[in-house]
Amino acid sequence: MPRIYTISVNGRDHFPCRPDQTIVEAGQQAGFGFPVACRNGVCERCIGRLHSGHVQQRNHIIHAGDADSSRVLYCVAQPLSDCEIDVPEVTVPGELPSHDVNCQIQQIEVLNHDVSRVWLQLPAGKRVQWHAGQYLMLNLNGEGYPFSIANHCDGRALELHIRHGDDNSAAQDIMAYLESATTVSITLPAGLRFIDTAPAQPVWFICGSTGFAPVKAMVERLIALDFDQPVRLFWGARTPEDLYLSTLPAQWKTALKDFDFTTSLSDIRHPDHAEGLVHEAALAALDEPDLPLFYLGGSPPMAWAVFDALVAEGVPAGNIHCDVFDYAPRD
Repeated sequence: MPRIYTISVNGRDHFPCRPDQTIVEAGQQAGFGFPVACRNGVCERCIGRLHSGHVQQRNHIIHAGDADSSRVLYCVAQPLSDCEIDVPEVTVPGELPSHDVNCQIQQIEVLNHDVSRVWLQLPAGKRVQWHAGQYLMLNLNGEGYPFSIANHCDGRALELHIRHGDDNSAAQDIMAYLESATTVSITLPAGLRFIDTAPAQPVWFICGSTGFAPVKAMVERLIALDFDQPVRLFWGARTPEDLYLSTLPAQWKTALKDFDFTTSLSDIRHPDHAEGLVHEAALAALDEPDLPLFYLGGSPPMAWAVFDALVAEGVPAGNIHCDVFDYAPRD
């Protein structure tokens, strides 16, 4: 039986490779995305560094630390040992490549007193994909500002929900730019907590304010997948006016086989809404803590507070997903 070597990529993940395979070939079979074009070592798109181990590149053996170990062509390199390699732009299984693009600003729509919907259009002829629930970076004045993508991947349109109240001067500056410009630079996609294929469990969403944006994208994806498990939405706000796009959840009841939703208000009482914090409404409805997958949308303090409350009720931590856990981890 031939020896199987382990190839570690960019310190993030690894895959098996036989000595008679090129590293690109084995990586692609394992679901990794390598930047390749010619596949015969001419275009140099797959060039990278060999940090440890040694490979055979055509008739030449390269060892880590050799002068040419920083310019290995992995579409023609075969392993002679376990290797650690560094190749720019490689994606791990399930990850999509990142793109820096200039988008047209198509439309800005006022949704309520402090939330606007911004429609961007990706350039024609460039294939850009994202998973429902991921976010992008608006690149302005040398800074990157994250915003959840509020629609699932279905064409060139990108939908953003931007809250720009008096307490958020940065968002007000961003809106002022978008209202005066015709294009904007973005980087996408980003985020590891998303829905691409149909989960095998019920899905519960808990969100507040514009944390509704990634939830909207994920619900749209579940509709496209003809998802047949129960889906529950708990959307919290301070007042009824803060629940922008408030008619959408009722439409989802007819689009999904088993969907229900609860809206809750923290600042006032209203007969059409639950009273109190949004996660309290979710906990009151939770019968089987270990069954659903939870996706949270909101600020870091809100997301971590909901996480703690769910875990205290017996929800496995691995069933709770939110990008906050990655970009704003607790100490």
